Amino acid sequence: MNAEYGLRLSSWRKEQKLSQRALGSVLGVSQGYISDIESGRSEPSRNFLQALTERFGVSADWILYGVGLPQTERSGGFEARKPGKRIEPPDLGRPLSGDFRFADEDFFLIERMDLDVSAGHGIVPIPGAETERIALPRSMFLRSRLTPDFTVLVRVKGDSMAPTIPDGALILLDCSVRRVDRAGIFAFSLDGQSYVKRLVPSGTMADGRPQMLMLVSDNPAFPPVALAGPEMDRLLIAGRVRASIGQFD
Repeated sequence: MNAEYGLRLSSWRKEQKLSQRALGSVLGVSQGYISDIESGRSEPSRNFLQALTERFGVSADWILYGVGLPQTERSGGFEARKPGKRIEPPDLGRPLSGDFRFADEDFFLIERMDLDVSAGHGIVPIPGAETERIALPRSMFLRSRLTPDFTVLVRVKGDSMAPTIPDGALILLDCSVRRVDRAGIFAFSLDGQSYVKRLVPSGTMADGRPQMLMLVSDNPAFPPVALAGPEMDRLLIAGRVRASIGQFD
């Protein structure tokens, strides 16, 4: 076996129109693991090769040694849990093509992140959670005018935004929004703490920023807080909340 196994895997993956992230998510490994195999830094494990064969019908002998044909079964997707349905590679000919297709709909795999006040952008990956992603339909991004590359999932802790966003809910965060031009729910850090609250601007300064921000909790048990002038420099916007996925007991 030599490093050409990485070239064969890369060639097959690109023919299937699968990103490293999408392939890794399907096989239960990280994007970095796929990258290491394709670059020759790591050899594919037995479990990885078995999953590749079971999911996509790719011959392990072909990957490792270049022997035989690449596919041992029907290619272009794999069987989903629902009988008669298959998960397919995305249609790259369409605008905003996803990571995979299911039931004639493109889906994007959105990564879950943590709010972190020490991070420059306010969010960081969750340690050890490389494969913790949720598939969301392309139609959701089109309706919300969201860009998948700037969208992450964050779990909310606390009930200050209940009932709008209950404790434990996942929020869809648009990280392309870094300033408050109009009222909405935002994730941000303030004085060393992370928050998800409704921000309501008023007035406009010469640089276009609001003169005052009201930090409002939807839960009436939490009183609003006002920031004005230099006080607003204490606040770092991580992104605007576009949707909430509740958690049920």
